Amino acid sequence: MRLIQIAEKIVFYAILAVVMVAILFPIYWMAVTSIKIERDVITDVPVLLPTYITLEHYEDVLIEQNFTRYIVNTFIVSTIAIGISLFAGSLAAYALTRLGLPANLDNVFLFITLLVRMLPTGAFVIPLYLILDSLGLINTLIGLAIAYQIYILPLSIWLLLGFFRSVPIEVEEAGLVDGASRLTVFRMIVLPLVMPGLIATMIVDFMTIWNEYFYALIFLTAPDVMTVSVVIGGYLTEYGTLWGQLCAAGLISSLPILILASYIQRYIIESFGYSGIVR
Repeated sequence: MRLIQIAEKIVFYAILAVVMVAILFPIYWMAVTSIKIERDVITDVPVLLPTYITLEHYEDVLIEQNFTRYIVNTFIVSTIAIGISLFAGSLAAYALTRLGLPANLDNVFLFITLLVRMLPTGAFVIPLYLILDSLGLINTLIGLAIAYQIYILPLSIWLLLGFFRSVPIEVEEAGLVDGASRLTVFRMIVLPLVMPGLIATMIVDFMTIWNEYFYALIFLTAPDVMTVSVVIGGYLTEYGTLWGQLCAAGLISSLPILILASYIQRYIIESFGYSGIVR
């Protein structure tokens, strides 16, 4: 029996080691490539350890190209877009779970939001461009944040729907009996209860926006308002790929997501078990 347990542990840790290597090796390769000299990058035989360490790629990205400016632009776009998405998504999810629309219109609305999320994002480029252009929002971070609602607002509504459904109706009725308005109950009682869901939705929206490339390429053409994904894509030129700068910029741009996820990971864990706890 003991031999079986030992064998099971060996198999478990072997599988775990393989999975960890598969996950971490791309990150390691990106980090190593960012500090390699050119001759170590372009070789027939991959160089696992650089023969000479250089920081010229980071210097080129951070100093010469001022890459931090594009990180700030992306962070501003993400903040505005997430704010709009959580505000509109939480109101929509609450209305669908509590107010009730006649003739099953709530199911129709949910189907339409799901359909919008499933359609190719390229289908909305021309209408969005015409709308933003008429409002003078092309080449602006606010305009891009509005365009991103096609990506994240339907997703936010569907994610938040389950959390609002998990809040007992008796809690809200007690607040209404005490004289609170529906808006006060929503703001003071319901929102704090679904806070883990709001934070989990925020993380998903943030990761979606931070890595988005297509809309940022279409709606932003001025260099001073570009986001990190467009700038990183620019390292793939017609004359070749700038692997050192590409990996350095990719590593730098991934740090905000890693920091955010590690800082509020406990909210993600809470969100998975929240529904059962509240019920």
